[in-house]
Amino acid sequence: MTRPTIRSSAPVRARHRTRRWIGLAAAAALALSACGGNSSPGDEGGGGGGVQSASAGQEDIGKNADQLDPNGTFRYVFVQNPSTFDPHRSANPWDLIFFRLVYDQLIMEDENGDLVPQLATEWEFVDDETALVMKLRDDVDFIDGTHFDAAAVKANLDRAMTAEVSVLKGSLARVNDIEVVDEYTVRVNLKGPGGNLPALFSGTAGTIISPTALDNPDLDINPVGSGMATLTEYIPGQVTRYDRNPDYWDPDMAKAAKYEILVQTSAPTRLNMLQTGQAELTYLDPSQADQAVAAGLNTAPSKSLSVMGFTMNTDKPPFDDYRVRKAMEHAIDRQAIVDGVFFGIGTPVAQYMPPSYWAYNPDVTPDNPEYAHDPEKAKQLLAEAGYPDGVDFEMLVPGLDDHRAVAEALVPMLEAVGLRASTRVIESPTTGVTFYSRQEGNGFPGMGAPFQDPTGPYQTSLPGQFSNPWNTTTTEFQEAWLDALKGATREARIPAIHRMVLEEKKIMKGFPLHAHFPPSAWTDKAVFPEGYQPAYAPHFRGVGVTAG
Repeated sequence: MTRPTIRSSAPVRARHRTRRWIGLAAAAALALSACGGNSSPGDEGGGGGGVQSASAGQEDIGKNADQLDPNGTFRYVFVQNPSTFDPHRSANPWDLIFFRLVYDQLIMEDENGDLVPQLATEWEFVDDETALVMKLRDDVDFIDGTHFDAAAVKANLDRAMTAEVSVLKGSLARVNDIEVVDEYTVRVNLKGPGGNLPALFSGTAGTIISPTALDNPDLDINPVGSGMATLTEYIPGQVTRYDRNPDYWDPDMAKAAKYEILVQTSAPTRLNMLQTGQAELTYLDPSQADQAVAAGLNTAPSKSLSVMGFTMNTDKPPFDDYRVRKAMEHAIDRQAIVDGVFFGIGTPVAQYMPPSYWAYNPDVTPDNPEYAHDPEKAKQLLAEAGYPDGVDFEMLVPGLDDHRAVAEALVPMLEAVGLRASTRVIESPTTGVTFYSRQEGNGFPGMGAPFQDPTGPYQTSLPGQFSNPWNTTTTEFQEAWLDALKGATREARIPAIHRMVLEEKKIMKGFPLHAHFPPSAWTDKAVFPEGYQPAYAPHFRGVGVTAG
């Protein structure tokens, strides 16, 4: 096995060239329906699950497939490197963008949000849903030559459940043990409801490492998986490079010989990298959608399961009073934020699942008077809470352009009802430690990461969570959350999930603002498989480039 080159400096020299841009995706076609979510450490990030279809530009998907260059390099521009290449240490759901190149998952989520086979060919709950049995592929080898089998799955899940370094213990808390039934059958025995497990196994919890590499001291920078590509170079803060895995069990998936994920936090620079031929795909700020179309790029709303929301410290005034938290929600005009900050690209939501998502509760909407913009009701609630003249609080603002813009929009809305916010910008990666660990500030706006299962974003209202150091919860919510895990099908789980959503609104450590669909943009050189939807957290299966 060849280890990737790890570099700490050496600049990335991207090749510049001029192209004649062809193609059109009308900005007016950036029509949105819905989806999104929130996430906490221990949830696995995805990008499907019944998400909205990226309609604009879809007529261009796969149009250059007959010009595919099997020796080409596909380049994607993202805003960060992976936090680690060890899935069991990863508390960052965006790491899945990188994991899905070098590792396989037990189960895969397709473009329609349905769970389909990957390493597991079939699965079913048995014995009154007290166990999940999975049948496995028999033709898979890891890049170090180790053969994939049920013992490999057991070794991975055992480590995920018990290792001191694992961040997945909470997600797998209802798993009792893993049993190898035969060489290619594994049984997951449960000690509680586990209806969310198939979905979780399509994310980080189902990402399988070679069992011979589980104790490798460099696993965080040297992934050993069975994926369609292998990591060849890693320059932190700049780029990760990959080569096609020539022995991959599904050879049609790696359409390019090489892949690169470049790091660029500046959206204008990401757009420029597409225009100058330095990359084939990225996502942009909503303000750039028209500019991308004018430049001749293909563009569409990203397939996304991210929701921006506002979180409050419920352990100190003024948000220790539920009435003040409710006043916050009533003070905010969600549609105005979508229109004014995100140029109409987004969908206002009052729950952490938007309307197109399969578990959406139709009773919890921004139009429902219980959750709607109502400044007079906000003032009344503040007065009832003992703040007839209003109250001051500190709003932390993660130092990202869109978060700062949202904060600027929120301040006058809140001040209009007597919620006077002083703002302090902080480094975005430190938000969790600053707010939850050090207990600084009273609240902050934040973007939730993608999730696999609807119980994921709601897990933060359970006791004992990193993002709930105050243990703000109710018995009714905890019961509803556990009930939402019961059932072998989505349909069986929906009533309890709807109840969970309603019970969370009675706690409301925070509330969602809008489902986020930043525009994806790609060049005519990109080749996507039929039905592919460029995502906020994309995968590259079947993705390639044209020659030239």
